Amino acid sequence: MTNELDKLAQLQEMEQEAARVTDQLAELPRQVKAREDALAATRRQIEKNIEQTAQEAAKRRALESDIADQRNKQQRYRAQLDSVQSDSQAKALEHQIAFCAQEIDRLEDTELGSLMRTETLEAERRHLDEVAANQQAALEATLSEGQEAEQRHRNRLAELAGEREVLRSTVDEVLLSEYTRVTASRKFAVARVENHQCSACQMVVRPQKWNEIRAGAVHKCESCGRFLFYDPAIDVAAAMNHPIDEKKPARGARATSAASSGETTSGD
Repeated sequence: MTNELDKLAQLQEMEQEAARVTDQLAELPRQVKAREDALAATRRQIEKNIEQTAQEAAKRRALESDIADQRNKQQRYRAQLDSVQSDSQAKALEHQIAFCAQEIDRLEDTELGSLMRTETLEAERRHLDEVAANQQAALEATLSEGQEAEQRHRNRLAELAGEREVLRSTVDEVLLSEYTRVTASRKFAVARVENHQCSACQMVVRPQKWNEIRAGAVHKCESCGRFLFYDPAIDVAAAMNHPIDEKKPARGARATSAASSGETTSGD
């Protein structure tokens, strides 16, 4: 039965690889969507930046018009000073001239604030344009690479599907049916036995069953119900990684040796 278990283990590896490739295939559209969303968000920021910059420009035009109006008023009030007939009229005109000067200062300060905001917006726009250009390049690269990867993944899935069908046709029908049932409920049906344990659930395998599995018998884990598969390479690797220490003489052996040494000394 060892050959049948080998086939089931190979079949499981094929199906797991197919699942991984399928996940990778499904990930490609998600990567493209993520890059498209990021680029769209940056473009929305650019549109908002353009709108805010236009608003600031319109605000400055209105401010410049208001400043021009105040200066014109100042000139008219100053011209009227030459023809005033009383001190009260002169004071009234001077008050209006001072008020125009205050308004001009206020409007110019507001205009300066607008200019500073515009400079900030322009710096932000340059940054956003650079970000958008990088995102566009990344999107195009993802699309190009994604097309190649998609074709590669689909080719691999087709290969695995063909190999899987060929292998399934060579497996004992009863075992294959049970393998399919366990896979449906447990996600995978074959578990290696490592260090006298089921690698899937860590259930300890009884010594007799362990020896039978190593001999090629078909057994299932008493805990999770998966087929238990023995891979000699695992034992070899474990032995290489954990070399056996040289055995030390037993305590009894050391005591016997010491006693013999004492007896010899006494005899002499």
